[in-house]
Amino acid sequence: MVEQLPLKQTVAGSSPAGRTKNMFNLIIFGPPGAGKGTQAEIIAQEFNLVHLSSGALLRQELDNGELGAEIKRYQDAGELVPDSLMVTMIEKAIIKGLNKPGFIFDGYPRNLNQAKSLDEFLNKNSLEIALVLNLDLNKDEAVKRIMLRGQTSGRSDDNITTIENRFETYQKETIPILDYYQTRNIVTNINGQLLIPEVTEQIMAVLKKLI
Repeated sequence: MVEQLPLKQTVAGSSPAGRTKNMFNLIIFGPPGAGKGTQAEIIAQEFNLVHLSSGALLRQELDNGELGAEIKRYQDAGELVPDSLMVTMIEKAIIKGLNKPGFIFDGYPRNLNQAKSLDEFLNKNSLEIALVLNLDLNKDEAVKRIMLRGQTSGRSDDNITTIENRFETYQKETIPILDYYQTRNIVTNINGQLLIPEVTEQIMAVLKKLI
């Protein structure tokens, strides 16, 4: 149960002086259209966590990162960015944020291999995932939200064909990650059908008991 989660994690040697650092790390999950990014930004601001958005990190690398050229080759070929590159990108971002109170992972991990690689890297740094927030939202509502967003977002992926593909990928690759974390009793389901402020209220009620 959530009440049994460790409230703090000590990171040895995370500063030049060898001081310890308490960190709280969590993942926010949910299908496309669940509002993961919106809620992750609110959580990050409220608790001064590093918001690690896989989409934002990819855009940063494409703009001026050392992995940008390699990432662009895959995208130009219409291929998914391989796990090896995603893992490297996330690990770089974690190292940069070790002086913060913790991380919130948004859009990562997306498959079981990434989840296991993340655990391995965190363990090497005396860290772990303390909580997984799962925004529960049915497909019909998610599609409606994304299509509505597409009217103003200008995002090329906010169309019905791409949405269907994203849901298929979510079901095949991302849902199994929840089972992986569920075995550690760190998954908390949040009713994502509600309005944004109501979803935020649920999340804050959980986090304020833990952080």
